[in-house]
Amino acid sequence: MIEAMIEASKIAQQFQNTNVQEFILKNPLKLSSNTLTLVADQLLARQKSKTKLPTWFANPKILFPPPLSVEQASSEVTANFKASVFSQLIGKKNVVDLTGGMGVDSWALAKICESVKYIEQSELLSEIAKVNFKSLNLTNIEVINQNATTLDYSFLKNNNNYYIDPHRRDNSQNKVFKIEDCEPNLLTLKPFLNKYMVKFSPMLDIKMALEQLTNISYVYVIAFENEVKELLFISNGIDSNPNIVCVNLSFKSLPHIFEFDYTLEEHCKIAYSNPLKYIYEPNASILKAGGFKSVSEKFNLLKIAPNSHLYTSDILNEAFPGRIFLCESICKFDKKEILSKLPSPKANISTRNFPLKPEEIKKKLGLQDGGDYYLFATENSEKQKIVLLCKKVEL
Repeated sequence: MIEAMIEASKIAQQFQNTNVQEFILKNPLKLSSNTLTLVADQLLARQKSKTKLPTWFANPKILFPPPLSVEQASSEVTANFKASVFSQLIGKKNVVDLTGGMGVDSWALAKICESVKYIEQSELLSEIAKVNFKSLNLTNIEVINQNATTLDYSFLKNNNNYYIDPHRRDNSQNKVFKIEDCEPNLLTLKPFLNKYMVKFSPMLDIKMALEQLTNISYVYVIAFENEVKELLFISNGIDSNPNIVCVNLSFKSLPHIFEFDYTLEEHCKIAYSNPLKYIYEPNASILKAGGFKSVSEKFNLLKIAPNSHLYTSDILNEAFPGRIFLCESICKFDKKEILSKLPSPKANISTRNFPLKPEEIKKKLGLQDGGDYYLFATENSEKQKIVLLCKKVEL
């Protein structure tokens, strides 16, 4: 199988700019059906990895697993960031990846840790990983083809540091996100683990997960280009009130990081105001984590309304972890008034605690997407529906 995939990979690289469906239909090399499927899988996986895994894409010796495995794998940016956090908070020795998968996280860990054990129940993925780790010049990874749930408990208790990315699909391949529905079920493993980092879906309720897992020291909410990609729960053997770390990663800038904890969040005192000169929209990771009061207090901002999660000030705070806008007008939700303030029928529309969705507002106002203006449809602290006409502040 591996030999056939190697040949398929070589062919795929010759056609990597070709539409996959077109390649299958035309079958320009008159390949057998089995070979055609392998080449199509390699071609599709390579295309998915071009921006997600640029180092892997650039290496001609890399074999790609089925496209679904590429889709489920961490991106190179997030894998490298996680490995850095893992080494700092958990350690660099005796690292075990209990759910190896495509191997991207093991690869990132192996670059900065002393040694890594990659454990994966799929024989095919394990064989592919062996080829890829060699192609990536990694000599400190041991590949173990075994189901993590069948490991001897003495192995789990042997002072190892664990990374876990549970499988989040059921037997019918439907997506799941609750801890107990994922495989392996961390709730059954955690009594045998001391130090670990586990990755969960951004759909998971963070506070509920903290109640289930206990002894969590850190929760990282990781977004890439302001889209939340994953939640990391870290137990480093120290019993403490968990620190919530909101991260926004980007190709264009250094990570935006905001930290808070839920105990202090509950006791933050905030004030409300009608929209002032500047409008602040927190990064998606902060919104997911629920640091609504903490971000207001830390950056000395006023909140527009309790449930709007938009903030305002008359003085520009450039350190804010999110987008900042200059508010030019405050309108009622009235088509004539709003259009009179716009130089063209184009705008980028967002809603915060508003009864209509952006698409419905766009249709109602007769607007097209794009342009320099941003409309925030929301409500103020007196529960009045308002629309803020803003321009983005470029820092």
